[in-house]
Amino acid sequence: MIRASALYISLIISMLILLVCGAMLMVGYTYKMRERKQERRFTLKNNLSSAEVILLDRNCPIDSAQRSSLFGTGRDSVAVEKKAWGAYEIGMAKSWIAMDTLSSAFLIGAALTDSLKVLYLADEDRPMSITGKSLIKGTAYIPKSGIKAAYVESSGYEDKTLIYGAAKDSERHLPKPDQGTLKRITDLMASVPDLEEDLPDSIINSFFSPTRRIHAGKKELLLSGFKARGNVILSSDSLIVVDADSRLDQVILMAPYIRIADHFRGSLQIFASDSIRIGNGVKLSYPSALMVLKNDTAKFQARLSVGKDAVIEGQLFAYEQERTLLMPMISIGERTLIKGEIWVQGYVALSKTARVNGSVSAVRLMARVASAIYENYLIDVKLDKTLLSGDYLSSKLLNGNNGKNGRMVCRVQ
Repeated sequence: MIRASALYISLIISMLILLVCGAMLMVGYTYKMRERKQERRFTLKNNLSSAEVILLDRNCPIDSAQRSSLFGTGRDSVAVEKKAWGAYEIGMAKSWIAMDTLSSAFLIGAALTDSLKVLYLADEDRPMSITGKSLIKGTAYIPKSGIKAAYVESSGYEDKTLIYGAAKDSERHLPKPDQGTLKRITDLMASVPDLEEDLPDSIINSFFSPTRRIHAGKKELLLSGFKARGNVILSSDSLIVVDADSRLDQVILMAPYIRIADHFRGSLQIFASDSIRIGNGVKLSYPSALMVLKNDTAKFQARLSVGKDAVIEGQLFAYEQERTLLMPMISIGERTLIKGEIWVQGYVALSKTARVNGSVSAVRLMARVASAIYENYLIDVKLDKTLLSGDYLSSKLLNGNNGKNGRMVCRVQ
Protein backbone atom coordinates (compact mmCIF):
# COMPACT_ATOMS: atom_id res chain seq x y z
CA MET A 1 0.00 0.00 0.00
CA ILE A 2 1.49 3.36 -1.10
CA ARG A 3 0.89 6.39 0.99
CA ALA A 4 -0.46 9.62 -0.52
CA SER A 5 2.54 11.53 0.84
CA ALA A 6 4.88 9.40 -1.29
CA LEU A 7 2.96 10.37 -4.43
CA TYR A 8 3.15 14.01 -3.38
CA ILE A 9 6.89 13.78 -2.87
CA SER A 10 7.36 12.09 -6.26
CA LEU A 11 5.44 14.91 -7.95
CA ILE A 12 7.67 17.48 -6.29
CA ILE A 13 10.79 15.61 -7.34
CA SER A 14 9.49 15.33 -10.91
CA MET A 15 8.85 19.07 -11.02
CA LEU A 16 12.33 19.77 -9.69
CA ILE A 17 13.85 17.47 -12.30
CA LEU A 18 11.77 19.21 -14.97
CA LEU A 19 12.91 22.64 -13.81
CA VAL A 20 16.55 21.58 -13.67
CA CYS A 21 16.38 20.00 -17.12
CA GLY A 22 14.57 23.07 -18.50
CA ALA A 23 17.16 25.36 -16.97
CA MET A 24 19.99 23.28 -18.45
CA LEU A 25 18.33 23.37 -21.86
CA MET A 26 17.89 27.15 -21.58
CA VAL A 27 21.52 27.62 -20.56
CA GLY A 28 22.64 25.43 -23.45
CA TYR A 29 20.43 27.30 -25.90
CA THR A 30 21.62 30.68 -24.62
CA TYR A 31 25.25 29.60 -24.82
CA LYS A 32 24.74 28.26 -28.34
CA MET A 33 23.06 31.48 -29.48
CA ARG A 34 25.83 33.55 -27.96
CA GLU A 35 28.43 31.35 -29.66
CA ARG A 36 26.66 31.77 -33.00
CA LYS A 37 26.40 35.52 -32.45
CA GLN A 38 30.12 35.76 -31.71
CA GLU A 39 30.90 33.61 -34.72
CA ARG A 40 28.72 35.82 -36.90
CA ARG A 41 30.34 38.97 -35.50
CA PHE A 42 33.78 37.48 -36.14
CA THR A 43 32.75 36.78 -39.74
CA LEU A 44 31.38 40.31 -40.11
CA LYS A 45 34.64 41.79 -38.81
CA ASN A 46 36.68 39.71 -41.24
CA ASN A 47 34.43 40.73 -44.14
CA LEU A 48 34.65 44.39 -43.06
CA SER A 49 38.46 44.17 -42.98
CA SER A 50 38.42 42.73 -46.50
CA ALA A 51 36.19 45.59 -47.66
CA GLU A 52 38.61 48.10 -46.14
CA VAL A 53 41.49 46.48 -48.04
CA ILE A 54 39.51 46.98 -51.27
CA LEU A 55 39.12 50.68 -50.45
CA LEU A 56 42.84 51.10 -49.73
CA ASP A 57 43.74 49.70 -53.15
CA ARG A 58 44.88 52.51 -55.44
CA ASN A 59 42.87 50.92 -58.25
CA CYS A 60 39.62 51.50 -56.37
CA PRO A 61 38.23 54.60 -58.10
CA ILE A 62 37.12 57.74 -56.26
CA ASP A 63 33.42 58.63 -56.27
CA SER A 64 32.50 54.99 -56.68
CA ALA A 65 30.13 52.73 -54.75
CA GLN A 66 29.72 49.02 -55.22
CA ARG A 67 28.23 45.94 -53.58
CA SER A 68 29.68 42.49 -53.90
CA SER A 69 29.99 39.02 -52.42
CA LEU A 70 33.58 38.42 -51.38
CA PHE A 71 33.68 34.65 -51.79
CA GLY A 72 30.23 33.76 -53.09
CA THR A 73 29.16 32.02 -49.87
CA GLY A 74 26.07 34.10 -49.14
CA ARG A 75 27.57 35.16 -45.81
CA ASP A 76 30.10 37.64 -47.18
CA SER A 77 28.10 40.57 -48.56
CA VAL A 78 29.92 43.90 -48.44
CA ALA A 79 29.38 47.44 -49.76
CA VAL A 80 32.23 49.90 -50.31
CA GLU A 81 32.28 53.57 -51.25
CA LYS A 82 35.21 55.94 -51.74
CA LYS A 83 34.98 59.68 -52.27
CA ALA A 84 37.21 62.73 -52.09
CA TRP A 85 37.16 64.71 -48.87
CA GLY A 86 39.19 67.84 -49.45
CA ALA A 87 42.86 66.97 -49.75
CA TYR A 88 42.25 63.41 -48.58
CA GLU A 89 39.88 60.57 -49.39
CA ILE A 90 37.17 58.99 -47.27
CA GLY A 91 36.44 55.29 -47.36
CA MET A 92 33.16 53.74 -46.18
CA ALA A 93 32.73 50.02 -45.77
CA LYS A 94 29.78 47.91 -44.66
CA SER A 95 29.37 44.15 -44.18
CA TRP A 96 26.17 42.31 -43.32
CA ILE A 97 24.63 38.89 -42.73
CA ALA A 98 20.82 38.95 -42.70
CA MET A 99 19.93 41.78 -40.28
CA ASP A 100 23.35 41.98 -38.58
CA THR A 101 25.55 44.81 -39.93
CA LEU A 102 28.96 46.30 -39.20
CA SER A 103 30.24 49.50 -40.82
CA SER A 104 33.25 51.80 -40.66
CA ALA A 105 34.34 55.12 -42.16
CA PHE A 106 37.95 56.25 -42.28
CA LEU A 107 40.24 58.78 -43.92
CA ILE A 108 42.66 57.47 -46.53
CA GLY A 109 46.11 59.00 -46.85
CA ALA A 110 49.14 58.42 -49.05
CA ALA A 111 52.48 57.21 -47.77
CA LEU A 112 55.36 59.63 -48.22
CA THR A 113 57.18 59.31 -51.52
CA ASP A 114 60.47 60.22 -49.84
CA SER A 115 60.37 59.28 -46.18
CA LEU A 116 63.75 60.96 -45.51
CA LYS A 117 63.25 64.33 -47.25
CA VAL A 118 63.41 67.25 -44.84
CA LEU A 119 64.07 70.14 -47.27
CA TYR A 120 63.64 70.87 -50.97
CA LEU A 121 64.89 74.30 -52.03
CA ALA A 122 64.63 75.10 -55.74
CA ASP A 123 67.90 75.80 -57.52
CA GLU A 124 68.02 79.47 -58.55
CA ASP A 125 71.81 79.57 -58.85
CA ARG A 126 72.34 80.93 -55.36
CA PRO A 127 73.63 79.15 -52.25
CA MET A 128 71.75 78.49 -49.06
CA SER A 129 72.97 79.83 -45.70
CA ILE A 130 72.50 78.52 -42.18
CA THR A 131 73.24 80.31 -38.93
CA GLY A 132 72.52 80.42 -35.22
CA LYS A 133 70.98 77.36 -33.54
CA SER A 134 69.51 76.01 -36.77
CA LEU A 135 69.27 72.30 -37.51
CA ILE A 136 68.68 70.30 -40.69
CA LYS A 137 68.17 66.58 -40.07
CA GLY A 138 67.20 64.37 -42.97
CA THR A 139 67.81 64.34 -46.72
CA ALA A 140 68.14 67.90 -48.03
CA TYR A 141 67.68 68.81 -51.69
CA ILE A 142 69.60 72.07 -52.10
CA PRO A 143 70.94 74.19 -54.98
CA LYS A 144 74.11 72.99 -56.69
CA SER A 145 75.92 76.02 -55.28
CA GLY A 146 75.61 74.33 -51.91
CA ILE A 147 75.08 75.39 -48.30
CA LYS A 148 77.34 77.47 -46.08
CA ALA A 149 77.53 78.73 -42.52
CA ALA A 150 76.88 82.45 -42.23
CA TYR A 151 76.90 85.32 -39.74
CA VAL A 152 73.80 87.38 -38.93
CA GLU A 153 74.06 90.22 -36.45
CA SER A 154 77.52 89.05 -35.34
CA SER A 155 76.25 85.52 -34.59
CA GLY A 156 77.44 82.52 -36.55
CA TYR A 157 76.35 78.92 -36.93
CA GLU A 158 76.81 77.15 -33.58
CA ASP A 159 77.30 73.63 -34.97
CA LYS A 160 79.98 72.11 -37.19
CA THR A 161 77.75 69.84 -39.27
CA LEU A 162 75.62 71.70 -41.79
CA ILE A 163 73.25 68.83 -42.64
CA TYR A 164 72.64 65.72 -40.54
CA GLY A 165 71.81 63.54 -43.51
CA ALA A 166 72.38 63.32 -47.25
CA ALA A 167 72.65 66.44 -49.42
CA LYS A 168 71.33 66.12 -52.98
CA ASP A 169 71.01 68.53 -55.88
CA SER A 170 67.60 70.13 -56.37
CA GLU A 171 66.03 71.13 -59.68
CA ARG A 172 64.95 74.60 -60.78
CA HIS A 173 61.30 73.74 -60.14
CA LEU A 174 59.59 71.97 -57.29
CA PRO A 175 58.17 68.50 -57.91
CA LYS A 176 54.66 69.07 -59.23
CA PRO A 177 51.65 68.30 -57.05
CA ASP A 178 49.23 65.64 -58.27
CA GLN A 179 47.09 67.34 -60.91
CA GLY A 180 44.07 65.08 -60.43
CA THR A 181 43.84 65.85 -56.72
CA LEU A 182 44.50 69.53 -57.39
CA LYS A 183 41.65 69.66 -59.91
CA ARG A 184 39.23 68.02 -57.47
CA ILE A 185 40.09 70.66 -54.85
CA THR A 186 39.71 73.57 -57.28
CA ASP A 187 36.41 72.14 -58.57
CA LEU A 188 35.16 71.88 -54.99
CA MET A 189 36.15 75.50 -54.31
CA ALA A 190 34.41 76.65 -57.49
CA SER A 191 31.17 74.79 -56.73
CA VAL A 192 28.30 76.94 -55.46
CA PRO A 193 25.11 75.45 -53.94
CA ASP A 194 21.80 76.41 -55.48
CA LEU A 195 20.39 77.47 -52.11
CA GLU A 196 21.84 79.50 -49.28
CA GLU A 197 21.12 78.19 -45.80
CA ASP A 198 21.15 79.83 -42.38
CA LEU A 199 23.69 78.52 -39.92
CA PRO A 200 22.19 76.31 -37.16
CA ASP A 201 23.58 76.13 -33.62
CA SER A 202 25.42 72.88 -34.31
CA ILE A 203 25.83 70.17 -36.95
CA ILE A 204 26.84 66.53 -36.51
CA ASN A 205 26.72 64.63 -39.77
CA SER A 206 27.97 61.12 -40.48
CA PHE A 207 29.97 60.37 -43.61
CA PHE A 208 27.38 57.70 -44.37
CA SER A 209 24.89 60.55 -44.88
CA PRO A 210 24.88 63.10 -47.73
CA THR A 211 27.27 66.02 -47.26
CA ARG A 212 25.79 68.92 -45.30
CA ARG A 213 26.77 72.14 -47.11
CA ILE A 214 26.15 75.56 -45.52
CA HIS A 215 26.84 78.42 -47.94
CA ALA A 216 26.64 82.03 -46.77
CA GLY A 217 26.81 83.55 -50.25
CA LYS A 218 28.34 87.04 -50.25
CA LYS A 219 27.78 87.42 -46.51
CA GLU A 220 30.57 86.97 -43.99
CA LEU A 221 30.34 83.72 -42.06
CA LEU A 222 31.16 84.33 -38.39
CA LEU A 223 31.46 81.16 -36.30
CA SER A 224 31.18 81.92 -32.59
CA GLY A 225 30.32 79.14 -30.15
CA PHE A 226 29.45 76.98 -33.15
CA LYS A 227 29.90 73.19 -33.12
CA ALA A 228 30.25 70.95 -36.17
CA ARG A 229 31.65 67.48 -36.74
CA GLY A 230 31.95 65.11 -39.64
CA ASN A 231 30.62 65.42 -43.17
CA VAL A 232 30.14 69.21 -43.15
CA ILE A 233 31.29 71.96 -45.54
CA LEU A 234 31.00 75.65 -44.59
CA SER A 235 31.61 78.21 -47.33
CA SER A 236 31.34 81.89 -48.12
CA ASP A 237 32.07 84.10 -51.11
CA SER A 238 33.81 86.66 -48.90
CA LEU A 239 35.12 85.84 -45.40
CA ILE A 240 34.96 83.14 -42.72
CA VAL A 241 36.01 83.94 -39.15
CA VAL A 242 36.29 81.18 -36.53
CA ASP A 243 36.35 82.18 -32.85
CA ALA A 244 38.23 80.24 -30.20
CA ASP A 245 35.02 78.98 -28.56
CA SER A 246 33.89 77.13 -31.70
CA ARG A 247 34.40 73.38 -31.93
CA LEU A 248 35.06 72.01 -35.42
CA ASP A 249 36.17 68.46 -36.14
CA GLN A 250 37.05 67.21 -39.66
CA VAL A 251 35.05 70.06 -41.19
CA ILE A 252 35.94 71.80 -44.48
CA LEU A 253 36.00 75.61 -44.68
CA MET A 254 36.08 77.43 -48.04
CA ALA A 255 36.25 81.18 -48.72
CA PRO A 256 38.57 83.76 -50.30
CA TYR A 257 39.67 84.91 -46.82
CA ILE A 258 39.66 82.74 -43.70
CA ARG A 259 40.76 83.74 -40.20
CA ILE A 260 41.16 81.44 -37.20
CA ALA A 261 41.17 83.23 -33.84
CA ASP A 262 43.86 82.86 -31.18
CA HIS A 263 43.83 79.63 -29.11
CA PHE A 264 41.34 77.76 -31.30
CA ARG A 265 41.41 73.95 -31.06
CA GLY A 266 40.10 71.61 -33.71
CA SER A 267 40.71 69.59 -36.87
CA LEU A 268 40.10 71.41 -40.15
CA GLN A 269 40.66 71.48 -43.85
CA ILE A 270 40.81 75.10 -44.99
CA PHE A 271 40.78 76.17 -48.65
CA ALA A 272 41.16 79.83 -49.62
CA SER A 273 41.91 81.69 -52.84
CA ASP A 274 43.38 84.84 -51.24
CA SER A 275 44.66 84.31 -47.70
CA ILE A 276 44.51 82.23 -44.54
CA ARG A 277 45.46 83.67 -41.16
CA ILE A 278 45.98 81.36 -38.18
CA GLY A 279 46.16 83.11 -34.80
CA ASN A 280 48.56 82.68 -31.90
CA GLY A 281 48.38 79.55 -29.78
CA VAL A 282 46.14 77.69 -32.24
CA LYS A 283 46.27 73.89 -32.29
CA LEU A 284 45.02 72.05 -35.37
CA SER A 285 45.06 68.29 -34.90
CA TYR A 286 46.04 65.67 -37.45
CA PRO A 287 45.09 65.42 -40.25
CA SER A 288 44.44 69.13 -40.86
CA ALA A 289 45.18 70.85 -44.17
CA LEU A 290 45.68 74.58 -44.87
CA MET A 291 45.71 75.41 -48.57
CA VAL A 292 45.80 78.66 -50.54
CA LEU A 293 45.16 78.23 -54.26
CA LYS A 294 45.67 81.55 -56.00
CA ASN A 295 43.39 82.52 -58.87
CA ASP A 296 45.21 82.81 -62.19
CA THR A 297 43.98 86.36 -62.75
CA ALA A 298 44.77 87.69 -59.25
CA LYS A 299 47.27 90.58 -59.00
CA PHE A 300 48.21 90.13 -55.35
CA GLN A 301 50.39 87.88 -53.22
CA ALA A 302 48.47 84.94 -51.77
CA ARG A 303 49.47 84.34 -48.15
CA LEU A 304 49.13 81.68 -45.50
CA SER A 305 50.31 82.98 -42.14
CA VAL A 306 50.55 81.07 -38.86
CA GLY A 307 51.00 83.02 -35.62
CA LYS A 308 53.22 82.37 -32.64
CA ASP A 309 53.13 79.32 -30.32
CA ALA A 310 50.85 77.35 -32.66
CA VAL A 311 50.86 73.62 -33.40
CA ILE A 312 49.71 72.44 -36.84
CA GLU A 313 49.54 68.71 -37.61
CA GLY A 314 49.11 68.10 -41.33
CA GLN A 315 49.81 69.97 -44.56
CA LEU A 316 50.39 73.61 -45.45
CA PHE A 317 50.16 74.29 -49.18
CA ALA A 318 50.26 77.43 -51.35
CA TYR A 319 50.04 77.28 -55.13
CA GLU A 320 49.77 79.34 -58.29
CA GLN A 321 49.56 77.76 -61.70
CA GLU A 322 51.77 80.25 -63.52
CA ARG A 323 54.73 81.74 -61.67
CA THR A 324 54.49 85.48 -61.07
CA LEU A 325 56.63 88.11 -59.39
CA LEU A 326 54.26 88.03 -56.42
CA MET A 327 54.76 84.37 -55.57
CA PRO A 328 52.65 82.89 -52.75
CA MET A 329 54.06 82.99 -49.23
CA ILE A 330 53.73 80.79 -46.16
CA SER A 331 54.93 82.44 -42.95
CA ILE A 332 55.46 80.58 -39.67
CA GLY A 333 55.59 82.49 -36.38
CA GLU A 334 58.03 82.18 -33.49
CA ARG A 335 57.93 78.97 -31.41
CA THR A 336 55.38 77.45 -33.76
CA LEU A 337 55.63 73.73 -34.45
CA ILE A 338 54.58 72.14 -37.75
CA LYS A 339 54.16 68.36 -37.67
CA GLY A 340 53.84 67.47 -41.32
CA GLU A 341 54.63 69.13 -44.63
CA ILE A 342 55.04 72.67 -45.94
CA TRP A 343 54.87 73.05 -49.73
CA VAL A 344 54.76 76.43 -51.43
CA GLN A 345 55.38 77.53 -54.98
CA GLY A 346 57.02 80.66 -53.61
CA TYR A 347 58.40 81.81 -50.25
CA VAL A 348 58.56 80.14 -46.85
CA ALA A 349 59.23 82.67 -44.09
CA LEU A 350 60.38 80.81 -40.97
CA SER A 351 60.69 82.97 -37.87
CA LYS A 352 63.31 82.35 -35.21
CA THR A 353 62.64 79.29 -33.00
CA ALA A 354 60.11 77.87 -35.48
CA ARG A 355 60.27 74.08 -35.84
CA VAL A 356 59.19 71.69 -38.55
CA ASN A 357 58.99 67.99 -37.69
CA GLY A 358 58.57 66.93 -41.29
CA SER A 359 59.56 68.61 -44.53
CA VAL A 360 59.71 72.02 -46.23
CA SER A 361 59.54 72.48 -50.01
CA ALA A 362 59.85 76.01 -51.41
CA VAL A 363 61.25 78.12 -54.21
CA ARG A 364 62.90 80.45 -51.68
CA LEU A 365 63.44 80.68 -47.96
CA MET A 366 63.00 83.98 -46.17
CA ALA A 367 64.05 85.18 -42.73
CA ARG A 368 63.44 88.55 -41.13
CA VAL A 369 65.74 89.95 -38.45
CA ALA A 370 64.88 93.42 -37.17
CA SER A 371 64.29 95.44 -40.34
CA ALA A 372 66.44 93.24 -42.60
CA ILE A 373 65.22 90.40 -44.82
CA TYR A 374 67.51 87.50 -45.68
CA GLU A 375 66.74 85.20 -48.61
CA ASN A 376 67.61 81.50 -48.50
CA TYR A 377 68.70 81.77 -44.85
CA LEU A 378 67.79 79.54 -41.92
CA ILE A 379 68.19 81.51 -38.68
CA ASP A 380 67.54 79.61 -35.42
CA VAL A 381 65.12 77.25 -37.20
CA LYS A 382 64.99 73.47 -36.71
CA LEU A 383 63.96 71.11 -39.51
CA ASP A 384 63.92 67.50 -38.32
CA LYS A 385 62.32 64.75 -40.37
CA THR A 386 63.20 62.04 -37.82
CA LEU A 387 60.72 63.53 -35.31
CA LEU A 388 57.75 63.03 -37.64
CA SER A 389 55.51 60.19 -36.43
CA GLY A 390 55.82 56.90 -38.26
CA ASP A 391 52.00 56.83 -38.47
CA TYR A 392 51.93 60.07 -40.48
CA LEU A 393 50.24 59.83 -43.85
CA SER A 394 50.05 62.63 -46.38
CA SER A 395 47.72 63.04 -49.37
CA LYS A 396 47.95 62.20 -53.05
CA LEU A 397 48.35 65.92 -53.69
CA LEU A 398 52.00 65.81 -52.56
CA ASN A 399 52.64 62.08 -52.92
CA GLY A 400 50.63 61.05 -55.96
CA ASN A 401 53.40 58.89 -57.43
CA ASN A 402 53.90 56.72 -54.39
CA GLY A 403 51.22 54.14 -55.08
CA LYS A 404 50.69 53.25 -51.41
CA ASN A 405 47.57 54.15 -49.47
CA GLY A 406 46.99 53.80 -45.76
CA ARG A 407 44.32 54.24 -43.13
CA MET A 408 44.86 57.49 -41.24
CA VAL A 409 45.12 57.32 -37.47
CA CYS A 410 42.14 59.48 -36.50
CA ARG A 411 38.54 59.03 -35.42
CA VAL A 412 35.93 59.55 -38.12
CA GLN A 413 32.24 60.28 -37.53
